[in-house]
Amino acid sequence: RADKVQICRSAPEQERDAHTVFCMQLAARIKPRDLEDFFSAVGKVRDVRMISDRNSRRSKGIAYIEFLDVNSVPLAIGLTGQRLLGVPIIVQAPQAEKNRAAAMANNLQKGNAGPMRLYVGSLHFNITEDMLRGVFEPFGRIESIQLMNDSETGRSKGYGFISFADAECAKKALEQLNGFELAGRPMKVGHVTERTDPSTASSFLDNDELERTGIDLGTTGRLQLMARLAEGTGLQIPPAAQQALQMSGSIHSTPIHFVNMAAAPATLSLNLAPCMNQAMTLSTQPLATHCLQLSNMFNPQLEKEPGWDVEIQDDVIEECNKHGGIVHIYLDKNSPRGNVYMKCPTIPTAMAAVNALHGRWFAGKMITAAYVPFPTYHNLFPDSVTAAQLLMPVRQ
Repeated sequence: RADKVQICRSAPEQERDAHTVFCMQLAARIKPRDLEDFFSAVGKVRDVRMISDRNSRRSKGIAYIEFLDVNSVPLAIGLTGQRLLGVPIIVQAPQAEKNRAAAMANNLQKGNAGPMRLYVGSLHFNITEDMLRGVFEPFGRIESIQLMNDSETGRSKGYGFISFADAECAKKALEQLNGFELAGRPMKVGHVTERTDPSTASSFLDNDELERTGIDLGTTGRLQLMARLAEGTGLQIPPAAQQALQMSGSIHSTPIHFVNMAAAPATLSLNLAPCMNQAMTLSTQPLATHCLQLSNMFNPQLEKEPGWDVEIQDDVIEECNKHGGIVHIYLDKNSPRGNVYMKCPTIPTAMAAVNALHGRWFAGKMITAAYVPFPTYHNLFPDSVTAAQLLMPVRQ
């Protein structure tokens, strides 16, 4: 009978968890009303629970937000990085917070086995130390991160070293992240004893290490990271994330189709005839942000006309103006994947742009669109942080 009572009590609790998000890094002066107003943008808020210190009664900077509609949860998670009272907040599913607490408890049971240093290589040169910290820190406390830079250019050499306070945490990170794809490249992670000589370390880098490939830290990358962190630990990622990962996997397993070049338009104007392959429909709304990456927009080896990059940017701006516009755009002229990055004024505007562009045809190639996390985009393009003016085409 006791077991039956326990089941009856846990069911409503699980249902409430499914409607709830966990918020961190909140401003000290924030009030429940501020949180309710902020999250009402993505759905009706049922309850706000701020966590306070038992003695001082001061906020600990964390809170739980419960929504009436479960569909509001993934949209709320997409608000991570948005500033509330001047502070960029972090929004997660409650399960992620529980997983982190369980992992910390597990590490305490194992005890501290001493520090360990890892080699990390085959990195995209736009990856920063902060980005690496975000990937490796869930495994345990990091003492230091050293990304090796070229002394003349100041650019990353594509490898570095990470020191964990606990060797067990380092071993778990090595097991889970060696070969993990970050920014479109599989990382190489090993014991530092295997990579002691910098000249030897550089030999492990890919020949195209300095090739400028567009960063893709969007929805799929974040979901893959969540799954990778949970793999082999006994922890589980939220069901919604598992479903989205499966859906995104079906997208990437679908081959990209190319139209006959003879039938393709001769100019670089957008050909937005809808794609007939429904399997290519993008399903990234649960983790939408203001920022996007468009791929297959051009081939740098074929573009020879002066001002071709401005022409493509104008085409993108003109199309996006139909859906609310953009406030920042960057065309990576050296990207072999033909990447264009852009920032929209609002998340609904970005979602409309994704729905309009993903799976459509441009200059004979199928466009793919992916959301880019707010912090990542701002790290790549610092000038976009304050961008607020809607862009207009340069050509009139």
